[in-house]
Amino acid sequence: MGIKTYIERVTDDLYVLRVDDANIEFFEALWEIPEKISYNAYLLVKEDHVVLFDGWKAEYSQLLLESIGKVIDPRGITEVVVHHVEPDHSGSIPEIARVSEKAVFLGHPLAGRMLSSFYGVRRFKPLQDGAVADFGVKARFIHTPWLHWPETAVTYLEDEGVLLSCDAFGSYSLPPLFDDQADFTGLERAARKYFATVIGHYAPFVSKALEKLNKLGVRPQIIAPGHGTIWRRNVDQVLKLYANLAGEELGGEATIVYVSMYGNVESAAQLVEKALKERGLKVNVYKFTDKARASMGDVLESISRSKIVVVGASTYESEVQPLMRYLLGIICEKFSYRKKLSFLVLSPYGWSGTGGKKLGEALRGFGFSRVEVVEWEGRLTDDVSKRMLDALERVL
Repeated sequence: MGIKTYIERVTDDLYVLRVDDANIEFFEALWEIPEKISYNAYLLVKEDHVVLFDGWKAEYSQLLLESIGKVIDPRGITEVVVHHVEPDHSGSIPEIARVSEKAVFLGHPLAGRMLSSFYGVRRFKPLQDGAVADFGVKARFIHTPWLHWPETAVTYLEDEGVLLSCDAFGSYSLPPLFDDQADFTGLERAARKYFATVIGHYAPFVSKALEKLNKLGVRPQIIAPGHGTIWRRNVDQVLKLYANLAGEELGGEATIVYVSMYGNVESAAQLVEKALKERGLKVNVYKFTDKARASMGDVLESISRSKIVVVGASTYESEVQPLMRYLLGIICEKFSYRKKLSFLVLSPYGWSGTGGKKLGEALRGFGFSRVEVVEWEGRLTDDVSKRMLDALERVL
């Protein structure tokens, strides 16, 4: 598949430089993303300043230089603002530093150390929290730690009303450049999945960042992230979305995720799915079997909309089924801040039941209190079915 790049004005003086990564299969070598992802850099050309905000993945460095060259000679770049040093945004920095010999790199003080250790780049000037730079327009630099690394920051172009937010408000998929060119429902789901997989572990810091921006009087007309669409029609909606995702309040849906080797767990999950639907809940089912393998990122996105999670896996070698141990560990890490989530654990065994008990212990260890565990030996009987439905009532 050919690699597409885009160059488009965001405002009169600000350009988006976007590359669509059609080669990627697993973001961070972890999250399956058949929908792919884009990398967005931004170029401000104003008076004597040519400012590049962030960059692209290393393998697209030459394409980035070519894209910049369609606007202005990259040798003329005067400043490079680094909001986040993760290599999907900074991988092109060595080439930028080589070509743009007079460019000064700006960012959080920690970013300077990281640029030096990652790339040997030392032409760095730290920007303190709240620092205002004159790039021909007033640019306020704001530290937003742990969104999702300690050095992350955003820049607010006050005269332009543009918030350059890097990972915050980003999304998976290859959507239109601007949100007013697409349906919000699809964009919201892509942003939800990105939040759940990348940002969610640090959700409390999202709430702090939103509160900080509000207190500073940051009222963007445009939010320009490092991935996905640029928000200019649905700015209020995406700010509200992030506030909701970072908050403790639950959605109204149900997520069922299970590992079924031979069909026993699957039968139990189907019974609970039917019961949940009869109670009026929208139910999203993700199965890991000998014939199907769900996307973990999709599981997390679904949980972000749910009030109950049903987990199913048998005992395996007197332990938790290994794949479910991995899945549940990620779920707990990403949603430990949502203590009101309810969990129903379904776990059959052949001769000795320990897997379900240990899954319940793991959930309670992360602070979840609404946890019910149903273990049973052998097949799914009427008695076991009743126990499951009774347990479901207790956690709903």
